[in-house]
Amino acid sequence: MKVLQLDLESVEYESIKPESRIYEEDVDKSGRFKDVVMLLVSVERGDTTEIAAEAMKDAVAFATKQKSESILIYPFAHLSTDLESPELSLKIIKSMREYESLIKMHYAPFGWNKKLKLEIKGHPLAEQSRSYGKSVSENISKEPKRLDRKTMDRSIVRKSDWSGLPETDHRSIGEKLNLYSAQEISPGMVYWHSKGYTIYRELVKFLREKYEAYDYAEISTPSMANLALWDVSGHYGHYKENMFIVDDEGSGMGLKPMNCPSTIMIYKTKKWSYRELPFRTVIFDRLYRKELSGVLGGLTRVQEFSQDDGHIFAADEQLDAELETVIRFIKEVYSVLGFKYSPKLSTKNSQNYIGDDELWADATKRLANALEKNGMEYEVMEGDASFYGPKIDFYVIDAAGKGWQCATMQLDYQLPRRFGITYTGEDGEEHTPAMIHRAVLGSLERFIGVFVEMTQGRFPLWLSPEQIRVISISENYAEYARSVHRSLKEAHIRAVLDVSDRTLDYKIREAQMEKVPYSVIIGKREEETQSVTIRDRTGRQEKMGISELVAKLNLEISARAGGPA
Repeated sequence: MKVLQLDLESVEYESIKPESRIYEEDVDKSGRFKDVVMLLVSVERGDTTEIAAEAMKDAVAFATKQKSESILIYPFAHLSTDLESPELSLKIIKSMREYESLIKMHYAPFGWNKKLKLEIKGHPLAEQSRSYGKSVSENISKEPKRLDRKTMDRSIVRKSDWSGLPETDHRSIGEKLNLYSAQEISPGMVYWHSKGYTIYRELVKFLREKYEAYDYAEISTPSMANLALWDVSGHYGHYKENMFIVDDEGSGMGLKPMNCPSTIMIYKTKKWSYRELPFRTVIFDRLYRKELSGVLGGLTRVQEFSQDDGHIFAADEQLDAELETVIRFIKEVYSVLGFKYSPKLSTKNSQNYIGDDELWADATKRLANALEKNGMEYEVMEGDASFYGPKIDFYVIDAAGKGWQCATMQLDYQLPRRFGITYTGEDGEEHTPAMIHRAVLGSLERFIGVFVEMTQGRFPLWLSPEQIRVISISENYAEYARSVHRSLKEAHIRAVLDVSDRTLDYKIREAQMEKVPYSVIIGKREEETQSVTIRDRTGRQEKMGISELVAKLNLEISARAGGPA
């Protein structure tokens, strides 16, 4: 059984038409609920009412913890490709509805195509993928499927269909501006087109400059490691369902969902003195986290991604200063980007944690103190921490007022102990360092998706894939336009030349539709005076010399001015 568990502000659905040969007629065809835990359920072959009861037990515990008064059971066939028959699926769904609990149960009809609108609460555990029954054991233990070219579905070698989405959605904007695409052959993974990858690279360039200024060492580690690594770190026991596991001739290997264990392996390659701490690292490697197919969504929910993943190994007496510096780092970056954000402090989940309670309490107190010393108000999210340490998540507020978790920092006393890493203190004795996990933008894919929606494609000059369009009024001035374009390119400005025979109005309109920050118009006067007329997005025009134009653009680019409007 596959279950997607959602903690919702509100949900509204309406049944449109039956989509299964077995469907319910005697159940309300529409519903609207607030403050509800919603279970999207796919019943798989071999599932039983006992498995359904296990799923409901977890759902009730979660709803109780979140102080939700009701649960909505929503049949949803799109989480699995190994579905049980409609008859048995309905029987198991009905058993879930009859689960005895003080929580009120609502349920959507089985077998119908439904129109759905929902608003998810903004905390880290608001969306959780769960597997029960045979889905749990089908990881590395099952016999790998043998590919049969005769039955291989080649129809999936195509672009994913993003049509019908709102024009303000980052997928619609990305397709219109030729930034990125999704392909059916790589679910939950981004195909970066040249323009979109320019944004990606410029963000990484900006971050690398900041990391160098803050004395971080950039590293890289393999994408795959033996499961022994993930067992020592605790990920295999606490995070296995979200890992991609490969059976390599009987030796289990896992694609890395996180960078921290492999970063620790680099720390372990030498003996450390207190004089060498803190040791700060950053890594931009690809990570892989398995998601149910029904929850993938453009850039904001993916299975392959990269983040500016930093780790700091520090002595106890260095921790408070390091934590305050990380928050200052985050504030500086988000100030440049023009983002509003809200920090949330996540505390220990008593059902899923490792380590000593006293160390957890100390780590939580230190994080709270770091926020307070930076003058930041914050919300406490009880029980939302990762299994190895409390954390602060910074939620970026988008144009619709929704919060997206981007920056994060965690104080971890557990992994250093599990891996047995040490340093020699001033007293000559061996001590265990603490570890700070932190990311400023978090997933670059998610951040860019949010940024595209917040700017609606009107990127600041320094992040714009095309910074200026050089437009000739007619072919008579094409040669001068080419020389202006050449000057801009030599100054490392991302310029595009348009000397086509289309009308001037058409060419200007095309540049506006493609959200190009500036256009320069080249005509008779400009050629005679060896100047240009520059036009910005608002339509404001100004005449200036070529060297003045280059200086103006370079000043704006180097200042990294601008952000979401």
